[in-house]
Amino acid sequence: KRTMNMFFIYQWAEDTALGGWIRGHTWPFPLIETFHILALALFMGALFLIDLRLMGLRMGGITAQRLNKELNTYINWGIIVILVSGAMLFMSEGIKSYDNAAFRPKIALLIAALIFHYTGHKKAVSSEQPPSWGALAGALSLALWFGVGAAGRAIGFV
Repeated sequence: KRTMNMFFIYQWAEDTALGGWIRGHTWPFPLIETFHILALALFMGALFLIDLRLMGLRMGGITAQRLNKELNTYINWGIIVILVSGAMLFMSEGIKSYDNAAFRPKIALLIAALIFHYTGHKKAVSSEQPPSWGALAGALSLALWFGVGAAGRAIGFV
């Protein structure tokens, strides 16, 4: 059952020229989705290494701070490509997204994951926090981002 509270945003997205172009052709959606998933894999691979280090996995004396410094470009570009391609996918399926029970949890988890990534996670990586805080930050980071991925995957099944 639709309510008008946020429906206009979903309708606007669907009515954009870009959304119509993506829907109107065969290849844009799967190509954009491919970039979306590749960026997610790049981002999650880099973040996974940092989070494992925060959670205490020894990596030849490499600190989480050093790992973050070396992998930060991949993480930031991954996030940019994920957000841009995700917005494009959303524009092509605005109304479908509104009716999908997994879409809003994905967006809520994404917002929470981004906020945590650039606040608590950043603090845990860049400073000498007690090991328990680093472990908690790494575990929470992984839980949030895997939640985003699981909810995103659920979109196709709900």
